Amino acid sequence: MADKHANRRAGTARLEPGQDSIERATPVERDGTLTLTWNFRPLDGSKLVRKRTQVPARAGKGELRRRARATAAELRTVSESSTWRPKDSLSDYMAKVSRPKIESADLRPNSRRRYLVVLDLLTGRCDDTDHKHADSLKTHTIASGTKFRALEGCLQEIARLHGTESAHQARSVLSKYVLGQLVRDELVAGNPIHGADLDLRGEHRGNGGKRITGQALSRADYRRVLDHLLSLDPAEGVEAPKRGRWTLEDRVAVRRSAIDLTLLQAATGLRVTEATTLTWQEVDVDDSGQMFVTVLEDVSKTHRGRRVPVLDQDVAQRMLTRQNEAQSPGAYVLSSPADETKRWEPRNRDRAVADLYTDLAAKLQIPMLESARSHLWRATLNSLMLDLPEAVRSAYFGHGAEANRQHYTDTTDVTGMVSAARHLRAVPEAV
Repeated sequence: MADKHANRRAGTARLEPGQDSIERATPVERDGTLTLTWNFRPLDGSKLVRKRTQVPARAGKGELRRRARATAAELRTVSESSTWRPKDSLSDYMAKVSRPKIESADLRPNSRRRYLVVLDLLTGRCDDTDHKHADSLKTHTIASGTKFRALEGCLQEIARLHGTESAHQARSVLSKYVLGQLVRDELVAGNPIHGADLDLRGEHRGNGGKRITGQALSRADYRRVLDHLLSLDPAEGVEAPKRGRWTLEDRVAVRRSAIDLTLLQAATGLRVTEATTLTWQEVDVDDSGQMFVTVLEDVSKTHRGRRVPVLDQDVAQRMLTRQNEAQSPGAYVLSSPADETKRWEPRNRDRAVADLYTDLAAKLQIPMLESARSHLWRATLNSLMLDLPEAVRSAYFGHGAEANRQHYTDTTDVTGMVSAARHLRAVPEAV
């Protein structure tokens, strides 16, 4: 009798952290399937997690319990993220599981920062107050937010509001750091959008109604933008803040940096991270007076360094003026406007550049600039130099030939562009 009561007490005793009820639970057979429903107490002592293990009836109860024990063993070794349930908030999961995974991943600092930005976009966290992320994953549960249509709608909204590149980056982050972790935690069976053909081209239109993605400015508009930027007074139209720690001088410095960053990209085709990582040590002028900037291997997206000429001499002169004001050779060419020893914080930088492009679109009547951003200059320069060998252009922009053709060349309207490229003030003879 004593042994019988002891067994009863053992069967109803509270599970301690790390314990499970696999041996207590009774398998149930139905429709050719054996099911074992059991509980697990997380290692942090929080509330019980109910798990369900199933095998075909022909596999037997021994195999059923073996699989359940294997799951329990995994629960004891992984983080508490494995205790999440389908009805939990997906945005909470992303904040507590996906974000730490990105922060601890073996990534370049630039990639880590960018991944965290697009992770925020997936849940509708955006600095642009005009953007309404109605299709974000913010209000979804894990169960509802991992449906194909929910994921597709979220990514397409990011494409519309932030462009194709951001949407593709968001898809990568979503697949690896959100859905990949959910698979590990046995909350989804797989990645619903893996291999799916999603239209992430966005809907921003300009230049006669055509999509801006991959399109380029005409030679005339390219020159208009450069000439306008070179003539701008950074202080013009900038008002002193009514409150806060920033001064009028701070705002003017931000405006000047946005102008100079845009000029540098327009004259080189550098990616924004390449341009804002440059220090004056990577800028030189040869005996002929041609200015070059060197993109280091650890900065280049393709992990291949390259030496890039500054194609416009007026822009080069502007950079020399900026260099003369620098406090040290190791200072950033386009640093934080408040401190040249620090990099420009991406969100503040992107906001300042967006304001500048919006003004340019209105003043110059170029609708494409309302939504196009830094990749516009890569496409424009690539298109204006189509008469150069593809190998030269691919090396110049730091891309393989196929990527160069697909993403950075506008061939929809190139009348006059090929011959016009010869009239750029400087065209690289070798890269």
